[in-house]
Amino acid sequence: MDSILDWLTKYSPPIVLLIGLGAVFLFAFKNITENAISAQFDQYKKEVELRLQRRSNFEERILLDRYTILRDIQSRIQRVMTDLNRRRSGTEVEGLMRGNDIVPLTEIFELLANNRYLITDRFHKILWRQAQLAIEYARAQEGTDTLTKLGSEYMELEKSFDAAMNEVFGIDKITWETAK
Repeated sequence: MDSILDWLTKYSPPIVLLIGLGAVFLFAFKNITENAISAQFDQYKKEVELRLQRRSNFEERILLDRYTILRDIQSRIQRVMTDLNRRRSGTEVEGLMRGNDIVPLTEIFELLANNRYLITDRFHKILWRQAQLAIEYARAQEGTDTLTKLGSEYMELEKSFDAAMNEVFGIDKITWETAK
């Protein structure tokens, strides 16, 4: 306020008015520029958040699909192994064999091939080997060490599968806590 009074005593009123208008113009220009930059930044921030949200939703969906297909394929392989054990015990399992072909394994191999990128190489190798073991198990002769070796390898693959599932999905870290 004192500087304006000093200007009025030193300069003519029109010049002081021009200086004041210039100051008001600079202040207004500064605020408009800041608001425009802020609005652009906010718009960019919203776009980035939306892209990240869409990506996050996509990744969440992929993880859920991956988990579902992995559990499905693995449970189908377990069912085939159970049915092969039943067949070895003398029980007729309908739909298991057609000639020398293990019918459910064909579908498992198709699922593995069709979902290769979804299930990743790590799981594909484990599940592929388990399905191959089922074929070898069906062809193995009764009373040989081959059956024991195949069973041991299958159980090792089961452990590898469970460890990979826990590592990838963190299933063992999920807890259900009740209110106290």
